[in-house]
Amino acid sequence: MPTHRRIPLPALLSFLAIWPAFYTLGVYLLALLTIDRPMPSWQTTAYLLLVAHACYLLDRVKLSDDRQDPADAIALPDRALLFAEHASRIRVLLLAELLAAIVMGYLISPLLALIPLGALLGVQLYAGRAASPGRPRFKDLPALKSFLISSAHIALVVVVLWGNSHNLIEHPRRVVVLSIAGLWLIVSADAILCDLDDHDSDALYGTRSLPVLLGNARAWVLAESMLLVGCGLLMIRTRRPIELLAVSLGVFATTLSTRSMKNRRDLIDARLLPIVLLAMLIR
Repeated sequence: MPTHRRIPLPALLSFLAIWPAFYTLGVYLLALLTIDRPMPSWQTTAYLLLVAHACYLLDRVKLSDDRQDPADAIALPDRALLFAEHASRIRVLLLAELLAAIVMGYLISPLLALIPLGALLGVQLYAGRAASPGRPRFKDLPALKSFLISSAHIALVVVVLWGNSHNLIEHPRRVVVLSIAGLWLIVSADAILCDLDDHDSDALYGTRSLPVLLGNARAWVLAESMLLVGCGLLMIRTRRPIELLAVSLGVFATTLSTRSMKNRRDLIDARLLPIVLLAMLIR
């Protein structure tokens, strides 16, 4: 029976995956900044937000109630209660976003119309059911959780760049490789930082994330090191060194404050987009 609890707006936006959807847009804008390309069209912006939001909602609400992950309920009980009350509505919303993303993608490039279905299938394979002894999901395998997330983000960035006629083959190969590697390291580091919040529940249900394998203190240091290397790679041979330096400083300044936080995820998810947008205003 619904409890009609009042949830603060920032927490509600977090529970409903608004911040991580914005994070995905931030990763794409950072890619444009790195390879010195203009701001995306509103269609591309809407497409990215629709795909990312639908995927994050599916990761959280699953296709059915019996697939819910008890580890999520332990880590974020208020979010689990909200989804229990509104699961059907949220599933309808993500399916509507899927259809809208397919249409929007087709208007940009027929290639992009195929991506939403593939993205949701990937989420389903990654974590579309509850944890089960003897049947590990991809996210449960040792150290893969954060790296799968970062690889999915980079794959989406590359295909959307391609769909918008930003042919990466035409760019200097070294710049492209450094940009992709740098972005991958940054997103991986941020995913590790978010996993710090889930350490106890992941350990309980057999998800062997890097914080579970290394401990939170060592995982935090590893994430900081990956951010340092990733930002450094982005600034090699770039035409936008001042803007990327501003991004790097903003990312580090906000990340250092997470050392003793209990809820790092919201800050990590919300910070990248405004940092990149502010950096783009420099020139």
